Amino acid sequence: MKYIKILTLAAIAAAALMAFLGAGTASATQLCTDSGGICTEYSGNINGTATNATLATNLANVECSDSVTTINASSSTGAPILGEVTALEFTGCRTEVTLVPCTVTVKNLPYSASLEGKTLTVTDAVGAGAKVVCGTVLSCEFLTKSASLAITNGEPTTARAEKVPLSHETGAICPETASWSATYKVTSPAGLTVL
Repeated sequence: MKYIKILTLAAIAAAALMAFLGAGTASATQLCTDSGGICTEYSGNINGTATNATLATNLANVECSDSVTTINASSSTGAPILGEVTALEFTGCRTEVTLVPCTVTVKNLPYSASLEGKTLTVTDAVGAGAKVVCGTVLSCEFLTKSASLAITNGEPTTARAEKVPLSHETGAICPETASWSATYKVTSPAGLTVL
């Protein structure tokens, strides 16, 4: 009977240890490049481009035909994986209806970035964002201290920002409401996958 108790306690301890170790590895996020079904761990620069970046306001919506970004991932695995947005640019921007050309000047780079599971969070204590000037229609700074983007693996993997609320108090012509949406497609490295 004593041996049965010892074996039972050993089995329970082993199961608890396996559950603990298994939970620890399952919760870590991993970046890899997928080539022919083989996952090679990846850290370093991740480049993306969006053709649908939109600033929605009550005065006018601004659409940008091209936005490029670079995120530097400091490691391939983590809970979360940390990094920073080192580049962000918006070009080909204009108001949606009246087609007034806009100048977009990005502010406060670099931004902190963290990837956990399928959520990329970009933060900046002062505010990540840009000053947008569209003639006499809009002239305002749009910032956020935190933006979440949903990651979807695919060919290519994408990061989607959906109606991220933005501050909009600094400038000559600022709206009452403002939000930002965009879907960035990873352009390099090829086959980037988030596990």
